[in-house]
Amino acid sequence: LVILSFPDSAIIGQTVAALADSFRIDPVDMIIQLQRTGFPSRAGGALIRGFSLSEQDVENFMQPPWVATASDAGISLPRGGFIHPRYYGTFTRKLRRYAIDRRIVTLEHAIRSATTVPATILGLQHRGAIRQGFSADIVLIDLERVGDRATFMKPHAYSTGIEYVFINGIPALLDGQPTLKLPGKVLTRNGERG
Repeated sequence: LVILSFPDSAIIGQTVAALADSFRIDPVDMIIQLQRTGFPSRAGGALIRGFSLSEQDVENFMQPPWVATASDAGISLPRGGFIHPRYYGTFTRKLRRYAIDRRIVTLEHAIRSATTVPATILGLQHRGAIRQGFSADIVLIDLERVGDRATFMKPHAYSTGIEYVFINGIPALLDGQPTLKLPGKVLTRNGERG
């Protein structure tokens, strides 16, 4: 458990276990102390992030050909505040860390799991592949530079290596800069809604 937000900035970034050791108290007593001395308006007194996934499980889960890459992240503006790094880095992390660097999956598998597989699972027609008659949703990736930069302590960090994004054939990102165009559409299994 890592402390992300607390009135005493000296303990931000530390684990509950390390703090308990430094105070020579039990971790449960440390949690109670954090609640007592933390933000009165925040349940528990602090913002704490738990790390409970096994890296080996993550690697095993992503390997079957029917597994789609996805994120339960929402929408967040880069103004600060704590969000999960997945908001900014889910897909680029899979490409860089698991496909290119560690070769847990092939690059083709990583791309397919983020495009064709989810489109098929969700029943989205004319999406997920570059084919005649399909919507031109295209991301141009610099494979030498692609990677995630978001961390738990600094989550608002754009990934690298993504220079161009086209949605329905309209540029949403050019030379790494947002165009501020809104070419997206609501997608349903029965078709698109403008």
